[in-house]
Amino acid sequence: MKLEEKKLKGLDIEWKITVPSNQINLKVDEEINKLSLNVSLPGFRPGKVPFDIVKQKYKNSVIQKVLDDIINSTLKQNILTKKIQPAVQPSITVEKYEDGGDLIFNASFQKMPEIPEIELKKITLEKSELEFKESDLNQSLENIASNHERFIPLKKKRKSKKGDLINFNFEGKINDKEFKGSKGENETVVIGSNKYIPGYEDQMIGMEIGEKKNINVTFPDDYREKNISGKKADFSISVNDIQERVTNVEIDDKLAKEIGEKDISSLKTKLKEKMNSDFINYSTLKMRRDLSDILINKISFDLPSKMVDDEVKFLKSQNQNQENKKNDKEIRSMSERRVKLGLILNYIGRKNNVEVNDKDLTKAVVDEAQKYPGEEKKVVDFYKNNPQMMQNLKGIAFEEKVMNFALNLCLKKIKKSTFDELFKSDKLSEEKSKIQKEEKIKKRKSK
Repeated sequence: MKLEEKKLKGLDIEWKITVPSNQINLKVDEEINKLSLNVSLPGFRPGKVPFDIVKQKYKNSVIQKVLDDIINSTLKQNILTKKIQPAVQPSITVEKYEDGGDLIFNASFQKMPEIPEIELKKITLEKSELEFKESDLNQSLENIASNHERFIPLKKKRKSKKGDLINFNFEGKINDKEFKGSKGENETVVIGSNKYIPGYEDQMIGMEIGEKKNINVTFPDDYREKNISGKKADFSISVNDIQERVTNVEIDDKLAKEIGEKDISSLKTKLKEKMNSDFINYSTLKMRRDLSDILINKISFDLPSKMVDDEVKFLKSQNQNQENKKNDKEIRSMSERRVKLGLILNYIGRKNNVEVNDKDLTKAVVDEAQKYPGEEKKVVDFYKNNPQMMQNLKGIAFEEKVMNFALNLCLKKIKKSTFDELFKSDKLSEEKSKIQKEEKIKKRKSK
């Protein structure tokens, strides 16, 4: 075997490898001999077909298998000998091969970069700890009270409006025929909650207790019952009762009991615990992002361009389904960041013998399943039945474990902070925006 290495810059590697004919011919004959032990042809007993006849009949298919095996084994041997770690799967092109002659093929790939030494124990991170304020607790209680749905009978007879709790009976038909779930008694709905299909609740506005009304709706194309999705339906509705929402819910034991707590004291204790838990999670998230920035900015090395290109393709495919789409420059920058951080974490993990065990993998599956409420079992089964996706999740679990390991090694500078002060950090801008958006939705629903 002869290897010629082209002089290339950076991480690029290109080899021209020549495998002598005698090595190939020997492997071909070995494979033919294996075949002849079991091959069956007319006029011969199984396993008794002459070698030359077997070779004549099966040589072409055997040669292709032998060439593939030789290319793979030769490439692997040279990679191990030279102690190279490829960043991506090598690209192979056969330059020359004729029956009975030498095999000449080219292999091109990129190797993993050498990561400089990282002294995690010399990195100092700001660790925020909650500075509890009674005003924060009071604000949480006020938010709970303002968003809490409590209903009372109408003080004065009137027509229904958005925000009312309606108790009603219904009977529906599609093309004058009943269907599964077409009847119901003493059903309840808050008008405007979007509990029912589009247009259903809106047509209940303006009805009185005891009134009957016919409404027309169309089931969405993605409705859970496929046999009626996209179809028009007629419903006969009769209102049994209307209750109005209490606008000023008192912060007291009654409120606490209605949301599942013993009394207001118990509710306050649970809120404090949740506030502290949430603060720890956000503080840790901020430290993780601070550490990521430090590692990315402090450590310099060449990035495997092919890994970055693959990441760009992946992010572009995801970007098509995003509400706020990113431009190509943003995607390229994000891809470079993700690849670089991934390589750094991989280096830290390997150097410190960080390994993902069954417990870590189970946690990763559970965390992923919790992102899809009501479909947890489907998600778990999906990963169980897809080894490749489970392997991808194992990679995510590995990076998660390495990041926690790295965080534990770093020095911490404690800073007492309120929630507002913590969220002033641009590292949590996305989370702050999400919380504000959720609060606006809650306020709109409560009106």
